[in-house]
Amino acid sequence: MVDPIAPSALDALSAHYDLTVQLRPPPDDLPGLLHGQDAIVLRSGITLPAPVIATADRLRVIARAGNGVDNIDLASARNAGIQVFNIPSVSSRAVAELAIALTFAVARNVAAADRQVRAGVWNKAALAGAELTGKTMGVIGVGDIGGQVASLATGIGMSVLGSVSTPTPERVETWAARGVRLTTTRDVLASADVVVVACPLTDRTRWLIDAKAMAVMKPTAYLVNVGRAGIVDDHALYAALRERRLAGAALDVHRAESGIPALACLDNVVLTPHIGAMTTDAQDRIGAALTQGLALALAGRDAPTRIC
Repeated sequence: MVDPIAPSALDALSAHYDLTVQLRPPPDDLPGLLHGQDAIVLRSGITLPAPVIATADRLRVIARAGNGVDNIDLASARNAGIQVFNIPSVSSRAVAELAIALTFAVARNVAAADRQVRAGVWNKAALAGAELTGKTMGVIGVGDIGGQVASLATGIGMSVLGSVSTPTPERVETWAARGVRLTTTRDVLASADVVVVACPLTDRTRWLIDAKAMAVMKPTAYLVNVGRAGIVDDHALYAALRERRLAGAALDVHRAESGIPALACLDNVVLTPHIGAMTTDAQDRIGAALTQGLALALAGRDAPTRIC
């Protein structure tokens, strides 16, 4: 195990397996750690590229304790006969709630206000923000997470636009019944007062929100990213925010998940360290699903959420 999981899941796994725990090892240590192991449990902070997977002499299972699998070379795992499964959906509500929290935080200058009060400054006029009721939220990627973001947004009186990879007539009709109008990504960017990125990182979505995409957005708009860092061009975002071509941004995902992002020097940015799924509720659900999936996979059966 190379990433932390819920204590209840750790206890359950320790009771049934010979468990090796080394959290967040350096990349160069991974081949040695995988030697002789039947399974590995990881989150988003560890990457398993093809050369590392090729060194695994006994590996049969890769368990991703979360949703996205862009940090695993799936083709290499498939070719090696390694089962890969993830834990989607069970943390979607937690991530969606954080997306809404970040939206409120950036629109109402919550982080800047907190810093101001802690510094003994009381300047309310400098902290004027924007209300969300009556505004339009655009969701890039109306899936498990994006769908719940959309539902929460309608609950606070926002109208919602969304984009999906394949807007079939059935999906358009289904989401329309839930108050979400599916349209093109460009229309979402151009029309929304808040754009929430909630899609997975794929070849199609990599750097989807680049300088050209940001140029389409309203200068009064906010960008919230709870998807993956590689979807938003952070250099272009930095320039757009610094030059006030966007009103603000809130990011839970970052290109390097350690250190201080360059965006941290801007006052119209709210930053959190990839805590979307970090609620005790979601972590307990992830742990339970992880324990079940590992038991099946190590017994030679398919985990319920097997990917390859």
